[in-house]
Amino acid sequence: MKDNIQSWKEFVDEASEYPETLSGVEYKLEKRIVKVRRKRRAIYSSFSLVTAAFLFVILVNTSTVFASGIANVPVIGKLAEFVRFDKGLSSAIENEYVQEVGLTSKDGQEQLLLPYVLADEKNLILFFQLPKEFKQESNEWVNINLKKMTNKMTGEKVEGFAYSTASLPFEGREENNGFILQRYHFSEGELPTSIELEVVVDIESQEIQGVDSPVVETTEVGTFTFQVDFEKFADPIIYEMNENYTILGQKMTLEEMKVYPTGTQVTFTFPKENTAIINGIDLQIEQDGKNILKGSSGISAINAEDDSWMSVFIESNYFEEPKEQELLIQSIRLLDEEEEFITVDLDKKTITPAIAGMELTEVSKKEGKATLMFTTEISQNEGFAMFNQEYQEETGNSFDMGGQGMSVFDSRMETIITVKYPANGKIILQRVMSPKQILEEPIRIKLPIQK
Repeated sequence: MKDNIQSWKEFVDEASEYPETLSGVEYKLEKRIVKVRRKRRAIYSSFSLVTAAFLFVILVNTSTVFASGIANVPVIGKLAEFVRFDKGLSSAIENEYVQEVGLTSKDGQEQLLLPYVLADEKNLILFFQLPKEFKQESNEWVNINLKKMTNKMTGEKVEGFAYSTASLPFEGREENNGFILQRYHFSEGELPTSIELEVVVDIESQEIQGVDSPVVETTEVGTFTFQVDFEKFADPIIYEMNENYTILGQKMTLEEMKVYPTGTQVTFTFPKENTAIINGIDLQIEQDGKNILKGSSGISAINAEDDSWMSVFIESNYFEEPKEQELLIQSIRLLDEEEEFITVDLDKKTITPAIAGMELTEVSKKEGKATLMFTTEISQNEGFAMFNQEYQEETGNSFDMGGQGMSVFDSRMETIITVKYPANGKIILQRVMSPKQILEEPIRIKLPIQK
């Protein structure tokens, strides 16, 4: 408890300088989706660069014949070595799904390489590579961040995706052959067949001053542009399902499944007579009685503008020999329509309407701002972003809270936000996510087998 109190004090001390926007790319997508009241609501699972393995699938790790064979091909051998512990990417290489683009971009004396990509309509993986002459010190990390993606055919900025990117430390550079991986998932649209990428390379250096006082400095190396034309994407296999389910009194229909090389997109619809907004479905995939995709890793979902449907993308293995699989709905997130918007009285520390399992536990005022802590009862210690980034005063003026801090322990989640202190002490928040409710028995849906 002492540590929590100390963390709270530290957060409050920093609140007056709280950034207007955050730099995290997943946050940027989330903010764009939910910034308009009830226009879009999303859950997005960022791709783990360590566990990954769901975008493609299997082989360098398990086939010494294949591994030794491609090692004789200079760049492909290095690429295979880089993804040796990511079975998904290994399988994509083995199945010749990787596309060689062999691009180089320059900014002054600096260069950045893009030798290979993997792509279909829903996913894009970029294998950037630092040239051997790129200078990097032992205390430095190299980062690559997207500045802009443009559709070359239309000239318009590409949107509707989220991406994750790796960083390359000095000690891992030789082992990784200078590769830096980026993953893009197009949850709201499709990847164009021809794009222009503009990325920024920077170096983070860390110096230790005293015992616990690291100082991080970021230096921009340059901006690099690549024009990528993709080979023809594989057409998805479409299965019409039209299966009806009732979960905790709320109805839903599994309309269709679209099978892509990188996974399956499942579309659910929800009737107007539902009394709650279905703002999340937690899924698992079972094969031969074993879970092969657990929790929310590798699964993303997004609601429609009017809460009438949800599209869920399950990253999975469609390069392996087809096997029977089941999609399990194990829990669901329901938000009562009458509890979507809440009025928070900062002076009285009250929430109206009162939300079961949630309370406002701390309020701190400083320099015209207020920092609030909400405590919410949760299951399985799962955390989530609870509020829309945009909030309102009772006068109707809207503001951006900038970000949400979150910590989870002992079946409770603490959410910390910072807002401009309102004249009457009251603000209106929109809830966009609710704690999941675990089903006594999971709903089992057979996934179609790709022939």
